[in-house]
Amino acid sequence: MSKKLKKEVEKMKCTILVLTNSKDGEHSNVVITKLRNRGEKVFRFDVDKIGSSLKVELLINSGKFECTLFDENKNILRLSEVKSIWYRRPNRFNLNIKDPVQKNFCESELLDFLNGLWFSTDGVLWLNNPYNLEKAKKKVLQLNIAREIGLKIPKTLITNNSKRVEEFFMECNGKIIYKTMKESFLGYEDKGFHIPTTLLQREHLQKLILISSTPSLFQEYIEKSYEVRITIVGNRIFAAKIDSQSNPLTSIDWRHPDLINKIPYEPISIPEEVTVQCHRLMDVLGIQFGALDFIVNKNNEYVFLEINPNGQWYWIEHLTGLLISDALCDILASGISSPKEVKHYDC
Repeated sequence: MSKKLKKEVEKMKCTILVLTNSKDGEHSNVVITKLRNRGEKVFRFDVDKIGSSLKVELLINSGKFECTLFDENKNILRLSEVKSIWYRRPNRFNLNIKDPVQKNFCESELLDFLNGLWFSTDGVLWLNNPYNLEKAKKKVLQLNIAREIGLKIPKTLITNNSKRVEEFFMECNGKIIYKTMKESFLGYEDKGFHIPTTLLQREHLQKLILISSTPSLFQEYIEKSYEVRITIVGNRIFAAKIDSQSNPLTSIDWRHPDLINKIPYEPISIPEEVTVQCHRLMDVLGIQFGALDFIVNKNNEYVFLEINPNGQWYWIEHLTGLLISDALCDILASGISSPKEVKHYDC
């Protein structure tokens, strides 16, 4: 491609595409508002409005791959105009189809089409690339990479063998936790249940037959001084101390739905070695955004628990003043990947 043609293509790429859903709330709203206040062109694509007000057209032939999006306000976007894409939360459909078999069929077709479309979109900044994002969600992979790059991790057992869990319980002096590997919410038509990280008691061992159907994740329980949520956006890192031990109800799992906004939080500086390791983890996973959870043990050591490559962050910003949304705006507006130089942002 000639320099002149390349400049023309770059000139065409002037829009930020936000892939989300209408229920996302502050996360999408605050970033989109800030981007528009900067004069950026933003096209919001709420996937749950497909089937009602949002339309998609894709034309493919031997000489063309052209996709056009139409929103409820009659705004039009061609993917060739996009410079960056924020893959926020676009897989929550709301198709008005009563028959459950037909609904599952349509949602499966829709998901396959959208994934194929996103995977075919080249030459733009992804935050995060959906292929890498799906890979990065896997806790087994996260723990293995964290181990390989030198992060301290809890001793972990994943098994559907109840006898092995009993042995693991004894190996860890009767202190192990159970946590889910993917879903932590069970949703029914009229109610739902959150599955918290649970400290196993001896009476739980009598019910281990329940894990025979699927391998389950168990880890040694680590005594905590406090916990740390590290949010990374490109080359920027925002760390918040979480005083989870201040309340017995959050001492095992601070993500208590009714208490998450009531725990003491404050910005914190983290060791340089941990900073470097976190960025190394991001590089290996191939992602630009990630929310990482750590325990700081009684020896003041950082212990990696997991990374959510599409995690929540606004409540941290709201409670600590860490301007994560500004960092998201900066990288999306730039349309380019972050430089390798690491910058540490505490506030």
